Amino acid sequence: MAWKKIRRKIFEVIEVADETNSLSGIYDVIMMLTIIVSIIPLAFKETYPAFDVIDKVTVCIFIIDYLLRLFTADYKLNRKYLSFIIYPITPMALIDLISILPSVALVNGGFRLLKVFRLLRSMKVFRVFKAVRYSNSIQMILSVFKRTKESLLVVCGIAVGYVLVSA
Repeated sequence: MAWKKIRRKIFEVIEVADETNSLSGIYDVIMMLTIIVSIIPLAFKETYPAFDVIDKVTVCIFIIDYLLRLFTADYKLNRKYLSFIIYPITPMALIDLISILPSVALVNGGFRLLKVFRLLRSMKVFRVFKAVRYSNSIQMILSVFKRTKESLLVVCGIAVGYVLVSA
């Protein structure tokens, strides 16, 4: 019973904050700052030792965030035990994994299979997409797209048809 309350509280903190939950708001700000700090090294051509430290610390934070989200997946997806199987293949979980995996290869060089991800350092840019989860305005835009999906598909189809006919 105590685990259920703890898991519920963790879920309420890691999900996007509402105005009444200040702890969740603090978590969102910390995660946004972590995302921004994790992207700073990508803006430089050279690598510095401080960038390695930044990468290791931010990837540890991202891993903890991912594990907490997996730990509370049943509250988000409402499918009981099946939620823990479905969560890793949800779009945001995949973005989380794609942004974490290149750094895992750098943290522990012993993973020979993950050394392939050294070539894919540019995948760290996916960390920007993690910000979608914490931005209310982006969430609002996405909900508008979901509501008007059919209309947008029709307009897109007409535009593609127009381009094909005019070509």
